[in-house]
Amino acid sequence: MPREIEIYGDITLFGIRVEFNSDHQDALKAVLAAYSPWHSDSLDNAPSVYIVIKSRGAGDAVDVTEMHVHNTHLHIVRGGITLHADGVAGRGRCEFPCEIAGSDAFLEAVNTIVFFLVAHAGRIPLHASAVMLDDTAIVFAGRSGSGKSTLALAASQAGLPVLSDDTIFVQTVPRFRVWAFSRAIHVFEKDAPKGVVAGMRFRSGRWKKALTVATPRDMAERAILCVLKRGEKVGLEPIGQTEAVAPFVADPEPGYEFYGERSADAARALAKGGAWQLTLSADPAEAIDLVRRTFARPAVTEEDGSQE
Repeated sequence: MPREIEIYGDITLFGIRVEFNSDHQDALKAVLAAYSPWHSDSLDNAPSVYIVIKSRGAGDAVDVTEMHVHNTHLHIVRGGITLHADGVAGRGRCEFPCEIAGSDAFLEAVNTIVFFLVAHAGRIPLHASAVMLDDTAIVFAGRSGSGKSTLALAASQAGLPVLSDDTIFVQTVPRFRVWAFSRAIHVFEKDAPKGVVAGMRFRSGRWKKALTVATPRDMAERAILCVLKRGEKVGLEPIGQTEAVAPFVADPEPGYEFYGERSADAARALAKGGAWQLTLSADPAEAIDLVRRTFARPAVTEEDGSQE
């Protein structure tokens, strides 16, 4: 029989403290290890969230599938795992079969609760990739298949640090920040570099290669937003806020539709740093080169402090 809950652990993700209580030592250890590369300092006055991780014995299996996400409440039952979360209260619960402790399915379930609660604590997820240029996040927005991940890969190959290939988290108060939790760049096999050994993952209904991020970053305090468009040759032109926000609020893709006006607020905060339409050619490296030439800060010489 599972023990009473008695083991405690915590992480800080995107400046928010996430506390865990569990009755299963190996499960808690796996959860803490999964987030350790992205552990950040806790921010003053930032909220905290609390999650109970409870194991079930072999005789307590749940053989149903349910999914209900409404406003600030989440309830999912899938693969014998039961998830509950209350975004207002900042509380969640994961009940799982003992035999899957530490498995990918178990970690993905805990991840679902963590990001749901963190989002409702003020880190709004937006469907975009992002790379770092100097101290600024260059954010690429567009629907699935628009080129976000291949741009992240091209930027990484050009030596730019990568924030994320698919999802960023935007904080608007008390100050603006872009956060990310990047574990890999996921691209179709045809877009992956030749000869690179990488695992396959099922993402957005399709199998993709998971390529290691060479230089990951987890936060930026400045951003420039680029809305993607396909064309014959690369181009950049400024756009207005309404056009820039549209990809995030007009028919959002599954998983991004739960935050309503807060998603629009987060997108508007991104656009304040500058909003552009980036037209892509067949070669994503051309777009990254154009972005670098347009937005990179001039170098400063040591002799007189002048810009080159």
